[in-house]
Amino acid sequence: MLRYALRRLVLAIPIFLGITLITFVLMYLVPGDATVIFIDPQIGMMDPAAAAAIRKKWGLDDPLHVQYVRFVWNVVRGDLGISYRTNQDVTRAVLERIPATATLAFAAMAIATVMGVSAGVFSAARRGSLFDTASMVVALFGISMPVFWLGLMLMWFIGVKWPVLPPSGYGQGQLAYLVLPSLTLGLALTGGIARMTRSAMLDVIHRDYVRTARAKGADERAVIGHHALRNALIPVVTLLGIETGTVMAGAVITETVFSWPGIGRLLVDSINQRDLPLVLGCVVLFAVIFIAVNLVVDVVYGLLDPRIRYA
Repeated sequence: MLRYALRRLVLAIPIFLGITLITFVLMYLVPGDATVIFIDPQIGMMDPAAAAAIRKKWGLDDPLHVQYVRFVWNVVRGDLGISYRTNQDVTRAVLERIPATATLAFAAMAIATVMGVSAGVFSAARRGSLFDTASMVVALFGISMPVFWLGLMLMWFIGVKWPVLPPSGYGQGQLAYLVLPSLTLGLALTGGIARMTRSAMLDVIHRDYVRTARAKGADERAVIGHHALRNALIPVVTLLGIETGTVMAGAVITETVFSWPGIGRLLVDSINQRDLPLVLGCVVLFAVIFIAVNLVVDVVYGLLDPRIRYA
């Protein structure tokens, strides 16, 4: 297991380099540069000499490949740089936003997992029933629905028209602020998990070991929960690992819609300000989370099915 994990970490290096390189090139292609932060809004321009001095100070005059190599070398040393906009250490700025994003992501994944797996199991156990048809239609609707539209609808109906919950904002220790953004992000993931769970359950529910359990007189709940569901969870766990990337992408939109002070909102603000160190700091964190979660998913395979061996 340790050897497998180390090999996966080594293979993650080119993935990390590819993600950061693509981000670097895309930010380079965007019109304007970091000097837009210092443009006087009244005259819409800044002194050319001052702009040249700023570019030289931050190394923006260097060729793109030189800037990228310098960034990778700094990351290896644990230095993500200094924000152009706030002059704050990027590592500290990103770490300050982790609690808000982690809270939102965990709540959304919990909602999606509980609702999606439950709907998938009940649909498979009652295949062809009205519940099965209705749940799969709702799941398809959830998959097709844009996150920002769902967020705005929930904000309007539950936060404005019928003010049950705060429509936006952030309050530590106040769950009311968490409900709408986590529900928005969680419902966007529920449909895919429900469909995958149903498909996996239908694949195993008629296997010999399930029929044998029934023939021995096992309770139907034990048959479904212990014998069928456990063996159907491997593709579901795989999907949950993939959905981590969806959570990160959805957090960018959800945090912007609900004014949630997480990493996603920080990323959007940094892109608007051409603050390359902050953009790359957020991207690096997202990449590390995605790689780590997929490694954990591979380890969970062995816990769900002891027959799996790591070469």
